[in-house]
Amino acid sequence: MKGIIFILMVLVGFLLITGCEEGATIKIYNQTSHNLYAEIDFEEYLIEGNENKNIDVDTEEKVFLFDDGKTVKTIKLDGETYQLWDEYNEYLPGETSITVTPGKTYKIYCNPTSASVKLVNNSDYPINALRYRKNKEISPSEWFTITYDPPLENGDSAYYHLTPQTEQNRIFYNFSVESEGQVIYSIGDEFQGVELQLDQQHLIEINPDTANNF
Repeated sequence: MKGIIFILMVLVGFLLITGCEEGATIKIYNQTSHNLYAEIDFEEYLIEGNENKNIDVDTEEKVFLFDDGKTVKTIKLDGETYQLWDEYNEYLPGETSITVTPGKTYKIYCNPTSASVKLVNNSDYPINALRYRKNKEISPSEWFTITYDPPLENGDSAYYHLTPQTEQNRIFYNFSVESEGQVIYSIGDEFQGVELQLDQQHLIEINPDTANNF
């Protein structure tokens, strides 16, 4: 009997001075049709459209009776048709924090929140700016300019979130791309243009043939 008690005491003491399991899993569900970008613990992750990814993260060590190992993780999230939205404070924080416990899995669902335009440079022309105009019916708006500094070089890409069209609010967009002050791509005018619903993207690929048409 004394031997059993002694063994139990040794086991309890061992548990008290050693750690138990550590590490948790964050599972991100990309429920948009386009790329989603995440950053956790300074590691960057790409989750393609309609895919999900399991990300194993470190936690504090879980110590029996002393520490539950709960750890706060900051997650940066942005997608080509998704933006993290704080409904309570009504702003776009770009990141959020969750508390994870060792051995557990946490699920994050990312549903589309916007439309977008994506610019891909497959040419040798440096792209300095993307200009767009959001028009409503026969009421054209002012042009907005997105400046790239440094310019987008061959192989570079960039995207920009746009307001989607709805049944109650018809919107169409005009776009133009500039290289060193010269327009090398344009689409639409004040009477017509690109119509984008929620989760839709207008892809602009600049290649030598495209640019040579201007």
